[in-house]
Amino acid sequence: MNMPESALREERVEGFLASSIVTDDGVRLAVYDRPAADPDAPTLFLVNGLGGNLITWRHQIARLGPHYRIVTWDYRGLYDSALTPAQKSAGVALDIPRHARDAVTILEHFGVERAVFVGWSMGVQLNFELAQVVPERIAGLIQIAGSFGRSLSTTWFGKPGERFILPVMGLFKHVVSNGGRLIDKAIETGLLIGAARRLGIVASSIDVGLTRELVASYVHLDFDVYNTILGTLGDHDAEATLPHLEVPVLVLAGDRDPMTPAWLSKKMAAEIPDAELVIVPGGSHYVPIEYPARVNEVLTDWLHRKLGHDVG
Repeated sequence: MNMPESALREERVEGFLASSIVTDDGVRLAVYDRPAADPDAPTLFLVNGLGGNLITWRHQIARLGPHYRIVTWDYRGLYDSALTPAQKSAGVALDIPRHARDAVTILEHFGVERAVFVGWSMGVQLNFELAQVVPERIAGLIQIAGSFGRSLSTTWFGKPGERFILPVMGLFKHVVSNGGRLIDKAIETGLLIGAARRLGIVASSIDVGLTRELVASYVHLDFDVYNTILGTLGDHDAEATLPHLEVPVLVLAGDRDPMTPAWLSKKMAAEIPDAELVIVPGGSHYVPIEYPARVNEVLTDWLHRKLGHDVG
Protein backbone atom coordinates (compact mmCIF):
# COMPACT_ATOMS: atom_id res chain seq x y z
CA MET A 1 0.00 0.00 0.00
CA ASN A 2 1.29 3.44 -0.85
CA MET A 3 1.93 5.64 2.13
CA PRO A 4 -0.41 8.64 2.29
CA GLU A 5 0.55 12.20 1.58
CA SER A 6 0.73 14.26 4.76
CA ALA A 7 -1.07 17.59 4.76
CA LEU A 8 0.23 20.87 6.14
CA ARG A 9 -2.58 21.53 8.62
CA GLU A 10 -1.85 20.73 12.26
CA GLU A 11 -3.85 21.97 15.23
CA ARG A 12 -5.06 20.90 18.64
CA VAL A 13 -8.54 19.34 18.89
CA GLU A 14 -9.82 17.88 22.18
CA GLY A 15 -6.22 17.55 23.35
CA PHE A 16 -5.15 15.72 20.19
CA LEU A 17 -2.76 16.79 17.48
CA ALA A 18 -5.06 16.99 14.46
CA SER A 19 -3.67 16.72 10.96
CA SER A 20 -4.70 15.10 7.70
CA ILE A 21 -3.46 12.48 5.29
CA VAL A 22 -4.44 11.63 1.74
CA THR A 23 -5.36 8.03 0.94
CA ASP A 24 -4.39 6.05 -2.13
CA ASP A 25 -7.68 7.02 -3.81
CA GLY A 26 -7.26 10.71 -3.07
CA VAL A 27 -9.56 11.18 -0.06
CA ARG A 28 -8.24 13.53 2.61
CA LEU A 29 -8.79 12.10 6.08
CA ALA A 30 -8.71 14.07 9.31
CA VAL A 31 -6.54 12.10 11.76
CA TYR A 32 -5.90 12.60 15.46
CA ASP A 33 -3.01 11.52 17.67
CA ARG A 34 -2.58 11.98 21.41
CA PRO A 35 0.75 10.59 22.65
CA ALA A 36 1.03 9.39 26.24
CA ALA A 37 3.56 10.76 28.69
CA ASP A 38 5.29 7.38 28.56
CA PRO A 39 6.64 6.79 25.03
CA ASP A 40 6.31 3.03 25.59
CA ALA A 41 2.64 3.23 26.55
CA PRO A 42 0.26 0.95 24.63
CA THR A 43 -2.05 2.42 21.98
CA LEU A 44 -5.82 2.65 21.88
CA PHE A 45 -7.24 2.90 18.36
CA LEU A 46 -10.69 4.48 18.61
CA VAL A 47 -13.08 3.35 15.85
CA ASN A 48 -16.12 5.62 15.74
CA GLY A 49 -19.77 4.96 15.34
CA LEU A 50 -21.41 6.27 12.19
CA GLY A 51 -21.89 9.95 12.98
CA GLY A 52 -19.50 9.78 15.93
CA ASN A 53 -16.26 11.70 16.40
CA LEU A 54 -13.81 12.65 19.13
CA ILE A 55 -16.55 14.29 21.20
CA THR A 56 -18.29 10.98 21.81
CA TRP A 57 -15.21 9.51 23.50
CA ARG A 58 -14.53 12.43 25.85
CA HIS A 59 -15.18 10.55 29.11
CA GLN A 60 -13.12 7.54 28.04
CA ILE A 61 -10.27 9.74 26.84
CA ALA A 62 -10.22 11.59 30.16
CA ARG A 63 -9.91 8.29 32.07
CA LEU A 64 -7.58 6.36 29.79
CA GLY A 65 -5.64 9.14 28.08
CA PRO A 66 -2.96 9.49 30.77
CA HIS A 67 -2.03 5.81 30.32
CA TYR A 68 -2.33 5.29 26.55
CA ARG A 69 -1.42 6.79 23.25
CA ILE A 70 -4.75 7.36 21.48
CA VAL A 71 -5.20 7.46 17.70
CA THR A 72 -8.40 7.94 15.73
CA TRP A 73 -9.89 9.61 12.63
CA ASP A 74 -13.03 10.99 11.01
CA TYR A 75 -14.52 8.54 8.53
CA ARG A 76 -14.22 9.47 4.87
CA GLY A 77 -16.99 11.85 3.89
CA LEU A 78 -17.87 12.87 7.46
CA TYR A 79 -16.85 15.80 9.67
CA ASP A 80 -13.36 17.02 8.71
CA SER A 81 -12.88 14.18 6.21
CA ALA A 82 -15.43 15.66 3.79
CA LEU A 83 -15.44 14.51 0.18
CA THR A 84 -14.97 16.94 -2.68
CA PRO A 85 -17.86 17.35 -5.15
CA ALA A 86 -15.79 15.48 -7.74
CA GLN A 87 -15.25 12.57 -5.35
CA LYS A 88 -18.95 12.38 -4.60
CA SER A 89 -19.80 12.45 -8.28
CA ALA A 90 -17.24 9.73 -8.99
CA GLY A 91 -18.76 7.55 -6.27
CA VAL A 92 -15.64 6.89 -4.21
CA ALA A 93 -15.87 3.72 -2.13
CA LEU A 94 -17.60 4.09 1.25
CA ASP A 95 -18.07 0.47 2.30
CA ILE A 96 -16.58 -1.34 5.29
CA PRO A 97 -13.60 -2.84 3.38
CA ARG A 98 -12.66 0.67 2.21
CA HIS A 99 -12.89 2.08 5.74
CA ALA A 100 -10.70 -0.83 6.86
CA ARG A 101 -8.08 0.15 4.28
CA ASP A 102 -8.23 3.70 5.61
CA ALA A 103 -7.69 2.39 9.14
CA VAL A 104 -4.61 0.40 8.10
CA THR A 105 -3.24 3.45 6.29
CA ILE A 106 -3.65 5.51 9.47
CA LEU A 107 -1.91 2.88 11.60
CA GLU A 108 0.99 2.84 9.16
CA HIS A 109 1.12 6.64 9.05
CA PHE A 110 1.44 6.86 12.84
CA GLY A 111 3.76 3.86 13.12
CA VAL A 112 1.32 1.86 15.26
CA GLU A 113 2.31 -1.81 15.06
CA ARG A 114 -0.23 -3.11 17.58
CA ALA A 115 -3.13 -1.59 19.51
CA VAL A 116 -6.29 -2.22 21.47
CA PHE A 117 -9.11 -1.49 19.02
CA VAL A 118 -12.09 0.21 20.67
CA GLY A 119 -15.21 0.26 18.52
CA TRP A 120 -18.63 1.79 19.05
CA SER A 121 -21.63 0.98 16.85
CA MET A 122 -20.32 0.95 13.25
CA GLY A 123 -16.85 0.72 14.77
CA VAL A 124 -17.68 -2.74 16.12
CA GLN A 125 -18.47 -3.97 12.62
CA LEU A 126 -15.34 -2.34 11.26
CA ASN A 127 -13.20 -3.89 14.01
CA PHE A 128 -14.36 -7.36 13.05
CA GLU A 129 -13.40 -6.60 9.45
CA LEU A 130 -9.97 -5.43 10.61
CA ALA A 131 -9.57 -8.63 12.60
CA GLN A 132 -9.70 -10.45 9.27
CA VAL A 133 -7.43 -8.01 7.43
CA VAL A 134 -4.72 -7.24 10.02
CA PRO A 135 -5.08 -9.68 12.94
CA GLU A 136 -1.41 -9.19 13.83
CA ARG A 137 -2.07 -5.54 14.75
CA ILE A 138 -4.84 -6.31 17.27
CA ALA A 139 -3.91 -6.81 20.92
CA GLY A 140 -7.54 -6.85 22.03
CA LEU A 141 -11.00 -5.69 21.02
CA ILE A 142 -13.42 -3.56 23.02
CA GLN A 143 -16.77 -3.70 21.25
CA ILE A 144 -19.44 -1.26 22.44
CA ALA A 145 -23.08 -1.28 21.31
CA GLY A 146 -22.45 -2.78 17.90
CA SER A 147 -23.00 -5.66 15.52
CA PHE A 148 -20.91 -8.14 13.57
CA GLY A 149 -22.77 -7.15 10.40
CA ARG A 150 -26.08 -6.92 8.54
CA SER A 151 -26.87 -4.14 10.97
CA LEU A 152 -30.06 -2.96 9.24
CA SER A 153 -31.69 -6.31 10.04
CA THR A 154 -30.38 -6.82 13.60
CA THR A 155 -32.15 -3.87 15.24
CA TRP A 156 -35.26 -4.24 17.39
CA PHE A 157 -37.23 -4.14 14.11
CA GLY A 158 -35.58 -7.28 12.70
CA LYS A 159 -35.65 -7.99 8.96
CA PRO A 160 -38.29 -5.28 8.25
CA GLY A 161 -35.66 -2.74 9.26
CA GLU A 162 -33.93 -3.40 5.93
CA ARG A 163 -36.95 -1.92 4.17
CA PHE A 164 -37.67 1.21 6.17
CA ILE A 165 -34.52 2.42 7.99
CA LEU A 166 -32.94 3.95 4.88
CA PRO A 167 -36.19 5.66 3.73
CA VAL A 168 -36.58 7.10 7.24
CA MET A 169 -33.02 8.43 7.09
CA GLY A 170 -33.81 9.93 3.69
CA LEU A 171 -36.70 11.79 5.33
CA PHE A 172 -34.40 12.85 8.17
CA LYS A 173 -31.97 14.27 5.62
CA HIS A 174 -34.79 16.35 4.16
CA VAL A 175 -35.80 17.61 7.61
CA VAL A 176 -32.32 18.70 8.68
CA SER A 177 -31.49 20.23 5.30
CA ASN A 178 -34.64 22.36 5.40
CA GLY A 179 -34.94 22.93 9.14
CA GLY A 180 -32.04 25.38 9.28
CA ARG A 181 -32.21 27.69 12.27
CA LEU A 182 -35.18 25.86 13.81
CA ILE A 183 -33.09 22.70 14.19
CA ASP A 184 -30.17 24.64 15.62
CA LYS A 185 -32.50 26.38 18.09
CA ALA A 186 -34.02 23.08 19.22
CA ILE A 187 -30.52 21.80 19.94
CA GLU A 188 -29.34 24.97 21.71
CA THR A 189 -32.36 25.04 24.01
CA GLY A 190 -32.14 21.35 24.81
CA LEU A 191 -35.58 20.65 23.33
CA LEU A 192 -34.42 17.68 21.21
CA ILE A 193 -32.36 16.08 23.95
CA GLY A 194 -35.09 16.67 26.52
CA ALA A 195 -37.63 14.98 24.28
CA ALA A 196 -35.30 12.00 23.75
CA ARG A 197 -34.91 11.62 27.51
CA ARG A 198 -38.65 11.88 28.19
CA LEU A 199 -39.41 9.30 25.51
CA GLY A 200 -36.80 6.91 26.92
CA ILE A 201 -34.72 6.94 23.72
CA VAL A 202 -31.71 7.81 25.86
CA ALA A 203 -31.16 7.45 29.60
CA SER A 204 -31.95 10.42 31.81
CA SER A 205 -28.35 10.29 33.04
CA ILE A 206 -26.92 11.17 29.61
CA ASP A 207 -24.27 13.90 29.55
CA VAL A 208 -26.48 16.67 28.17
CA GLY A 209 -23.70 19.16 27.42
CA LEU A 210 -21.64 16.63 25.50
CA THR A 211 -24.71 15.38 23.64
CA ARG A 212 -25.66 18.91 22.64
CA GLU A 213 -22.18 19.45 21.18
CA LEU A 214 -22.34 16.18 19.28
CA VAL A 215 -25.83 16.70 17.88
CA ALA A 216 -24.99 20.27 16.84
CA SER A 217 -22.23 18.96 14.58
CA TYR A 218 -24.05 15.77 13.57
CA VAL A 219 -27.03 17.56 11.98
CA HIS A 220 -24.66 19.40 9.62
CA LEU A 221 -23.11 16.24 8.18
CA ASP A 222 -23.36 15.35 4.49
CA PHE A 223 -26.32 12.97 4.73
CA ASP A 224 -25.90 11.77 1.17
CA VAL A 225 -22.59 10.28 2.28
CA TYR A 226 -23.92 9.27 5.69
CA ASN A 227 -26.85 7.34 4.26
CA THR A 228 -24.64 5.66 1.66
CA ILE A 229 -22.36 4.40 4.43
CA LEU A 230 -25.38 3.28 6.43
CA GLY A 231 -26.61 1.26 3.47
CA THR A 232 -23.27 -0.53 3.14
CA LEU A 233 -23.47 -1.65 6.79
CA GLY A 234 -26.53 -3.68 5.89
CA ASP A 235 -24.57 -5.56 3.23
CA HIS A 236 -21.49 -6.37 5.29
CA ASP A 237 -21.28 -9.49 7.47
CA ALA A 238 -18.29 -10.62 9.54
CA GLU A 239 -20.04 -13.22 11.70
CA ALA A 240 -17.84 -16.00 10.32
CA THR A 241 -14.85 -14.24 11.90
CA LEU A 242 -16.13 -14.51 15.47
CA PRO A 243 -15.18 -18.13 16.31
CA HIS A 244 -11.66 -17.58 14.97
CA LEU A 245 -10.69 -14.51 16.99
CA GLU A 246 -7.53 -15.21 18.97
CA VAL A 247 -7.43 -12.07 21.13
CA PRO A 248 -9.34 -11.04 24.26
CA VAL A 249 -12.65 -9.35 23.45
CA LEU A 250 -14.90 -7.23 25.65
CA VAL A 251 -18.50 -6.89 24.48
CA LEU A 252 -20.29 -4.04 26.25
CA ALA A 253 -23.86 -2.91 25.68
CA GLY A 254 -26.94 -1.41 27.28
CA ASP A 255 -30.17 -3.34 27.83
CA ARG A 256 -32.33 -0.62 26.24
CA ASP A 257 -30.60 -0.24 22.88
CA PRO A 258 -33.02 -0.49 19.92
CA MET A 259 -30.26 -0.28 17.30
CA THR A 260 -28.02 -3.06 18.62
CA PRO A 261 -30.14 -4.97 21.14
CA ALA A 262 -28.66 -6.86 24.07
CA TRP A 263 -29.51 -10.24 22.48
CA LEU A 264 -27.10 -9.37 19.67
CA SER A 265 -24.27 -8.64 22.10
CA LYS A 266 -24.98 -11.91 23.90
CA LYS A 267 -24.83 -13.78 20.58
CA MET A 268 -21.49 -12.20 19.68
CA ALA A 269 -19.97 -12.95 23.07
CA ALA A 270 -21.15 -16.57 22.88
CA GLU A 271 -19.48 -17.09 19.50
CA ILE A 272 -16.10 -15.53 20.41
CA PRO A 273 -13.69 -17.87 22.23
CA ASP A 274 -12.20 -15.36 24.69
CA ALA A 275 -15.03 -12.85 25.12
CA GLU A 276 -16.49 -11.19 28.17
CA LEU A 277 -19.96 -9.65 28.12
CA VAL A 278 -21.13 -6.71 30.21
CA ILE A 279 -24.70 -5.42 29.92
CA VAL A 280 -25.29 -2.03 31.58
CA PRO A 281 -28.84 -1.76 32.99
CA GLY A 282 -30.69 1.24 31.58
CA GLY A 283 -28.10 1.86 28.88
CA SER A 284 -29.10 2.68 25.32
CA HIS A 285 -26.98 2.92 22.18
CA TYR A 286 -25.19 5.82 23.88
CA VAL A 287 -24.18 3.99 27.05
CA PRO A 288 -20.62 5.48 27.18
CA ILE A 289 -22.08 8.97 27.64
CA GLU A 290 -25.05 7.85 29.74
CA TYR A 291 -23.08 5.84 32.31
CA PRO A 292 -19.46 6.96 31.80
CA ALA A 293 -18.28 6.04 35.30
CA ARG A 294 -19.61 2.49 34.99
CA VAL A 295 -18.24 2.07 31.45
CA ASN A 296 -14.82 3.39 32.46
CA GLU A 297 -14.78 1.04 35.46
CA VAL A 298 -15.48 -1.91 33.16
CA LEU A 299 -12.83 -0.82 30.65
CA THR A 300 -10.07 -0.27 33.19
CA ASP A 301 -10.79 -3.56 34.96
CA TRP A 302 -10.79 -5.54 31.70
CA LEU A 303 -7.65 -3.86 30.38
CA HIS A 304 -5.85 -4.72 33.61
CA ARG A 305 -7.02 -8.33 33.88
CA LYS A 306 -6.85 -9.36 30.23
CA LEU A 307 -3.94 -7.31 28.89
CA GLY A 308 -1.98 -6.46 32.02
CA HIS A 309 -2.39 -2.70 31.52
CA ASP A 310 -2.24 -0.80 34.81
CA VAL A 311 -4.46 2.26 34.46
CA GLY A 312 -4.58 3.19 38.12
